[in-house]
Amino acid sequence: MKIIAVRNAQIHPQFQPTVHLGFDPATSDLSVSLYLPPPATDEAASGDAGLSLIESVVVNVGDLRKRYDWCDHQTYFVAVHAGAFLPVFALYPETLPNRETAVDYAQRLKRNLLVGINVPFAAASDDELFITVNLNAQATDANIQVDEHCALVWSDAASSGAVRTMAFPFIHVQAPASVAAGGSALIELRIEDVTGQLLDREAVVYLEAVSGLVPFTRVRASHGLASVPVSAAGMSAGDEIRVKFGWKYFPGAEDARIAVVAA
Repeated sequence: MKIIAVRNAQIHPQFQPTVHLGFDPATSDLSVSLYLPPPATDEAASGDAGLSLIESVVVNVGDLRKRYDWCDHQTYFVAVHAGAFLPVFALYPETLPNRETAVDYAQRLKRNLLVGINVPFAAASDDELFITVNLNAQATDANIQVDEHCALVWSDAASSGAVRTMAFPFIHVQAPASVAAGGSALIELRIEDVTGQLLDREAVVYLEAVSGLVPFTRVRASHGLASVPVSAAGMSAGDEIRVKFGWKYFPGAEDARIAVVAA
């Protein structure tokens, strides 16, 4: 499993445990352990003292897959508060009500969003998931260890959120510039990576018609492609069709606007 470590300036500079991560492909268990060096003593100064385990947790990815909030474009966090792990939670259902960023959420609740389990697509295999680890700005290789089933890389991104933005899928829509009043049109959508390349994946995209009519509230993209019919029924020249596109817990990631003109 890919582990992406980030030096995050938002993390308290005096809180830097050593994080050990391991993954068991046979059971889909992800283990996370926190260690702290012992207080400075004559023994510690002599180099005889080791790290002290302060907390550990095992997250079964198979169990996460059974949760109602497992979906495309999702992140689960193993967060820390007061030196202890909190129950694993899905990020976007938590941040959606206040439309807040992960940073704002963490600061409001005084949580350290230490380890993120990132799900680009609901159908992603364990190997296609990726783990982010938020360490502080002074972190070094000594502050993170992984087992033989994990591949550790360091990111230059400022936060795990920036890593997610670069690695998660994007929704790109194409719509005609105009439609006749009372007429209909077709909006084409693509699931792309950050470079604009089509992703040959299945995904569910959620729709919200701000104005105009759409026949459904979600559409399944097949091989990264989908079409959405829209109607200007009951609309007049000068009006505008506007449809938002997003993920289950991340709505409004993209929108399409079509001018309504005289028939």
